[in-house]
Amino acid sequence: MKISTKKIAYIALLTAILVVLKSIGSLKIAADIRVSFSYIPTFLAGFYFGPGAGFLVGVLGDVLGWLMWSDGAWLPLMTLSYGMMGLIPGLVRLIKINEKVRLVISYIAVYLVSSVFLNTFSQWKTSTNGATMSFLQYYLTIRAVPTGLTMLVNMVVNLFLMPVFNRVIAPRAKTVASSAEKDGFDARNGAEYDKEQEIDCAACERGKTRAE
Repeated sequence: MKISTKKIAYIALLTAILVVLKSIGSLKIAADIRVSFSYIPTFLAGFYFGPGAGFLVGVLGDVLGWLMWSDGAWLPLMTLSYGMMGLIPGLVRLIKINEKVRLVISYIAVYLVSSVFLNTFSQWKTSTNGATMSFLQYYLTIRAVPTGLTMLVNMVVNLFLMPVFNRVIAPRAKTVASSAEKDGFDARNGAEYDKEQEIDCAACERGKTRAE
């Protein structure tokens, strides 16, 4: 599958935004609770540019963020969870329902798959508390409040800014899709033209042979 340079540029931009938000873009709610906005760039990538682009932004953003800012071990399940944060909105976008409903479904699905399961499981297995708590206890005691608040804040902000995203990002996403479709159409036309040329040449050669 051919990816246009424009789509690569938007993927790179959203990946960079994700890296920045992962490192410094968090809001302190309480002494031990911070809410990040990392849902939004992955959502935008998947929702507007497709599930593949969303997955790529999530994975690249997490890996680059870990390389640049983290001093701990790389956790593959955490990276996968960020990939799912972009993949799921792209898949939900294919459902023919109201846009705001799709957004809410996307956030709830991402919350359950990425935050509740993948992220929590990864941290539970590597945390010292994991030896004394069950997975459910770990989630309810340590993860439920911050992850729930993060999902809720990101969803509300995204809903509020959706008209802006639709005006700014949606037309560019359509342009990228149109360019890719046009490139594919041109490539198919070129292949058909070459095939016709080969047929014409073969017919010409047969005609020459008969004439001789």
